[in-house]
Amino acid sequence: MPNILVINPNTTQAMTDDIGRGARAAAAPDTVIEAVSPAAGPRSIEGFTDEVLASYHLVDAVASARGKYDGIVIACYGDPALAACREVSDVPVVGIAEASFHMACLVAHKWSVVTVLPRILPLIEEVVHRNGLERRCASVRSAPLTVLEIEADLERAKRLMIVEAAKAVEEDAAEAILLGCAGLGPLDKAMQAELGVPVFDGTACAVKLVESLLAYGVTTSRVAAYQRPELKELVGCPGSLATVYEPPTKPTAV
Repeated sequence: MPNILVINPNTTQAMTDDIGRGARAAAAPDTVIEAVSPAAGPRSIEGFTDEVLASYHLVDAVASARGKYDGIVIACYGDPALAACREVSDVPVVGIAEASFHMACLVAHKWSVVTVLPRILPLIEEVVHRNGLERRCASVRSAPLTVLEIEADLERAKRLMIVEAAKAVEEDAAEAILLGCAGLGPLDKAMQAELGVPVFDGTACAVKLVESLLAYGVTTSRVAAYQRPELKELVGCPGSLATVYEPPTKPTAV
């Protein structure tokens, strides 16, 4: 029975609850999903400063979860601190943007991301670049909508997202649409029916990919990029973070 932790890096509980419902709907019947937020941080993540502030508490949450879960999903479309979370976790860690990119590549030659505030565009473009998928990304489009306004009026959010998604299909030659905010997840099937192209909720994609990794029996490689942090003193940091700098336990010789 896989036990997956889904972390919403912002601190808005209503959004965390929605993300949890979407994750459970996507998960296999025997998968256990726990959706949480860090104890501190911004209410929403809408720029680089928000992302940095959220990332510290996110890494702490992942470190605190060691030994309790079989896999972890980072449910924010900027994939904040994803590499750091992989360094400090013993189980697969999947970000929702990366998951949706790769899932969409299996069914569409080119895809577009539709997201919230225009200021988020550079952040998402950086995530696309970091994954080396510029050639597969037809466009990144935004609507005049904040993250917290999604929760306030989901129907309005759907209307605004459909407008931008339709432009991506008609003007940018997108063959699939990726929802560029975890809070937009509940809109995937309604938008897909309206647009006639695949629409991807990143949280659902990440849950399915974590399940697949676990079923296939693989986890994060430790030989290069995602080695554990080098042992060093931490000043004024939570004890949970200090534990990730402990020397790794070596197998006992027989």
